[in-house]
Amino acid sequence: MSLKPLILLAFISFSLVTCSSEPTAQAPTTPPPQPNAQPVSQTQTAEIDPLARGAKLYKRCQTCHTLEEGGKQKIGPNLWAIYGQTAGTQEGFKFSKAMAASGIVWDEDTMDGFLENPSKYMPKNRMSFVGLRKKEDRDALQAYLRDITTPKE
Repeated sequence: MSLKPLILLAFISFSLVTCSSEPTAQAPTTPPPQPNAQPVSQTQTAEIDPLARGAKLYKRCQTCHTLEEGGKQKIGPNLWAIYGQTAGTQEGFKFSKAMAASGIVWDEDTMDGFLENPSKYMPKNRMSFVGLRKKEDRDALQAYLRDITTPKE
């Protein structure tokens, strides 16, 4: 027996079942509104707690970097008090020639450019991280880094 008549029969049966004359109740596509509830977008969440967002983003960095004062050097340097430092000058870590010769002083603008795309910002550096495309992600990570790595007086 050929499969064509069976397939045709199945199609006709399916069509008859789905095209019945009686309307069927459909589930609502959106939940009913809650009294006094306002939706919170991801952007609003980021604005509400950038430090928490930055801490989550830092998890991508922790394999290579430490943040605490006197923290060990890993694949990448310790980032304690990074803001205000000249790139490639921290003792105890062997930086790439590109980083050591850059003369960059880490501030919010230089860090933003580097975090967006490290290899484009500083060709021939050794950091293998592809970067953070979203500005709000870079801002949140920087807020976290500043909070954690800035010496308290």
